[in-house]
Amino acid sequence: MAVDGEIERCYRSEYRRLVGVVAVVTGSTGLAEEAVQEAFARALVQSRRGRPFDHLPAWVVTVALNHARSGRRKASSERRALRRLATAPPAQGLSDDSGTLALRAAIADLARRQQDAVVLYYLLDMDVASVAGALGISSGTVKSALARARDRLAVLLGEELEA
Repeated sequence: MAVDGEIERCYRSEYRRLVGVVAVVTGSTGLAEEAVQEAFARALVQSRRGRPFDHLPAWVVTVALNHARSGRRKASSERRALRRLATAPPAQGLSDDSGTLALRAAIADLARRQQDAVVLYYLLDMDVASVAGALGISSGTVKSALARARDRLAVLLGEELEA
């Protein structure tokens, strides 16, 4: 627990400075705050696994920058995929009728894991085990995501159909 105390002291005394350092590189204070918080959370996990830190602030900045860069790459990739999807013809079996558009909008309103599970399971006809493997999660998590997605879609599509 001594390391946890070191992390807490560093957080209290260095947080603002570390956010400032990361913000200089990322260009965004909000992104920097999120990345530094994530780095401190990872530091706690690592410390509980017995990892020593030679220079905790440097470790936090390195992890925060890696996290921010990874997030930016992911967001950029998602934007490119959405642009391609917007210009792509409708998937086979899916038209641009109002029901399909409502379904697309409803799926877009789901949490990311639920979206992934719904698309793989229902639209690609993958079984639960295959979806779990593709997403790197357990079959139980897939089943839970699908159940939550079905509940949410029923509400969203029910509202759409009533309108």
